[in-house]
Amino acid sequence: MISKQLSELGQGEAQALLQAVLNATADAIITTDAGGFISAYNTSAERIFGHSRAHMLGQPLDQLIPERYRAVHSVYVQQFAASSAARRKMSLGPVKGLHADGREIDLDATLSKVMVQQQQVLISHLSDITERLQAEAQFKRVQTQLTELTQKLLMQEKALVKRLSQELHDQLGQTLAAIRLAHETVVNLQGDQVPTGVSRLQAQMGQQISLAIRQVRQVLVGLRPPLLDEQGLAAALDNELRNRSLSRPNLDIALYVQPELAPTRYPTEVEYAAFMVMREALDNALKHAGATAISVRLSGSPALMHLVVSDNGTGLVSEPAPQTGHLGILGMHERAHAVGAFVSFEPMIPSGTKVAFVWKSPVAGASL
Repeated sequence: MISKQLSELGQGEAQALLQAVLNATADAIITTDAGGFISAYNTSAERIFGHSRAHMLGQPLDQLIPERYRAVHSVYVQQFAASSAARRKMSLGPVKGLHADGREIDLDATLSKVMVQQQQVLISHLSDITERLQAEAQFKRVQTQLTELTQKLLMQEKALVKRLSQELHDQLGQTLAAIRLAHETVVNLQGDQVPTGVSRLQAQMGQQISLAIRQVRQVLVGLRPPLLDEQGLAAALDNELRNRSLSRPNLDIALYVQPELAPTRYPTEVEYAAFMVMREALDNALKHAGATAISVRLSGSPALMHLVVSDNGTGLVSEPAPQTGHLGILGMHERAHAVGAFVSFEPMIPSGTKVAFVWKSPVAGASL
């Protein structure tokens, strides 16, 4: 349709129509002849480069390219002009342009060619992506800062938990043990000549002391993963699941560890993150999804960890409000991301959820 309209117009009118079409284009359109001199320059090119059309017509395209790139660009254009390709990206990444005020801009650039009156015409199609790249760079910087902050917070959490655990064990635990020993000694020294009321109170006191000791032990288990530092992830997983089985005898719970991974030690922060993600997945399955069967599987290699928790609960539903000490799905993602791993969530058939924690060593090749 356009070609028919052009054929019906005079040369001046055709050029005016063509320029109007070029000016309506959001991206810069610049055409050059075989010598590299500009023959067409639209309104968007004026906006992107800051040079007027009147100034640029007849000027070499090199004026819009930083000087250090001009020689390379000239070779590229010559190679493209001599090739059989009709259209080609100027680069896999952004191309540098030069604004009238001297600053460099980032461009997405495509070069094409057509024959006009038996003369080759090169057409540069340019999009200004400077602001987009700056926004992406800013986003990456913020993301890096957040990751570093998360890593720092998780390390502080681990150090705090370790210190609290140590103090509970060495101080409060030892104090309660001493109280129980003193209580038993007093009971033994009194013999049988004790009023019934006093004897009953002493028995209740003994029960309360034993309860307090058990509660401290439960807190210690919840704060610091047993065996994780000393024997590694496989042993810690086994101990955690055994304790869950004891507290929930009707729960069908299973652990599979790839045999050669049993003695494997991963980086300390990776083992801690994996264990805490597994514990959070267990809590979600038991407290929120009503699971009656859970399986935990550890596979991979020394350079790859693949930890999967599967349950038969109600499946992926909207996450409940986080409880103290449990950050839920967001916390699981953050823990994984902080050590260079990732967490995925998939629905099970007919019901349930599979939570996968995957870590790959950044310095060794590994494959799933």
